[in-house]
Amino acid sequence: MKQPDLANFLGKRVTIFGANRSGIAIATLLHKQGAHITLTDSRDADSLSDEIAQLDDVPIQFYLGCHENACIADAELIVVSPGVPLDLPILVAAKKRDIPILGELEVSASLCNAPIIAITGTKGKSTTTLLTAAIFKEHDKISNVVVAGNIGVPLASKVSNLTSADIAVVEASSFQLETTVTFKPDVSVVLNLSRDHLDRHKTMAAYFEAKKKICQNQKKTDWLVLNANDEKVRSIADCTHAKIAYFTDFPLAANSEIKTFCKTLGSETFVCLKSDSENNMGIYTFKNNRENWICNIADVPLAGAHNIRNLLAAVVVANIFGVKPKTMQSAIRGFKRTHPALEHAYEKVRVINGVDYINDSKATNVISACAALESIESPTNSKCHARRVFLIIGGYDKGNDYTPLIELVRSKVKCLVLLGEHTKNIEMAFTRCADMYHASTMNEAIKYSHERSIQGDVVLLSPANASFDMFKDYKERGEVFKKIVNAL
Repeated sequence: MKQPDLANFLGKRVTIFGANRSGIAIATLLHKQGAHITLTDSRDADSLSDEIAQLDDVPIQFYLGCHENACIADAELIVVSPGVPLDLPILVAAKKRDIPILGELEVSASLCNAPIIAITGTKGKSTTTLLTAAIFKEHDKISNVVVAGNIGVPLASKVSNLTSADIAVVEASSFQLETTVTFKPDVSVVLNLSRDHLDRHKTMAAYFEAKKKICQNQKKTDWLVLNANDEKVRSIADCTHAKIAYFTDFPLAANSEIKTFCKTLGSETFVCLKSDSENNMGIYTFKNNRENWICNIADVPLAGAHNIRNLLAAVVVANIFGVKPKTMQSAIRGFKRTHPALEHAYEKVRVINGVDYINDSKATNVISACAALESIESPTNSKCHARRVFLIIGGYDKGNDYTPLIELVRSKVKCLVLLGEHTKNIEMAFTRCADMYHASTMNEAIKYSHERSIQGDVVLLSPANASFDMFKDYKERGEVFKKIVNAL
């Protein structure tokens, strides 16, 4: 593909695919930069009346209802929204004509004057993005901290007001990253990598290649933060010129272990868990042989072992920027899960007769469901059986491999409640691992679990699949779960 010129948009003819939030935001931004905008969407004008109304002040040529060839006839640049598949025939034709095709993130980042922290991974992106931003908001050396990207706020809607004294914390999805060419964050973070979105990327190799683009343009003055416990993530260190920092939730009890850890990874900047003299497990930063205690695990206001890992990543980033431990402590202890992005993510709904009801509808892949089960501790009461989870699972399968869940299901799940009609692959994967029940509706799934659970059990909605077979999105699925549970 021809390298696009992103330095000057004055008079440039740009066609934008997708009239969603990113498409609206990038159309507005590029109009301010002097570009001539064409916008196309497969939905018709009636369906997009609210979106079109947001562009009343922008002179735009619309092609709605289908993507006509005329919409790219004189285009010098095509900008695609994340949800637009790149194998559309018209985009394939544009590529053959050597018209540059980029995503909103790439174009917005090229116009951003503030340092960018970009965070990706199969699981935990939103939480880590919000934790990182919360810490920087406590840091008095930064004027303004914005949260953007896949979290629901296009970077295009923020960049116009950002300066070098500010900072942008950006959640970056594989859909956004696959349409980048020159994207170069100042700090990039890769949390974990597991099978996901094969309905879009087709192969694991293509999915991983998209994720790796977060750091491939970074320079020696930039930083890449990696999860030391994930072998696939560690391998990304070979794809960049950036300096590497690591985090691990494997407890390191002695200084000798810490030195070995540093030597093995080839980095002296990392964050880990370590127990103190009173056996309190705490989060510690290490940079240039200097150790700092940040907080104890008991101080973290987010449930789940996966959220400890998310916090470790956020602390590494803050450590790179020289944020003081007391500032981090204050931000962590005061963190509230009020952002819409954290709703439906391991959200405790109610306790009824000693049974916990947890809404983890945002778990749309296997690694997320694994994290949810890992976070349910084995009971300390010997009278309580370890297999105490009623796991509601199922939905639109994006190409899942359920193997990582098998041992967790065997050890913790009392009953797999299979939701919906498309559960054959799940049933085959977990044969003889746990009891199973087929439920055709969410109401039936919850009713079955409610009637058979006893004190100490957990009813967990962690579907490991997208929601498109029965619901508009994971949010609607979670709302339905909460509504039914709250009516019990």
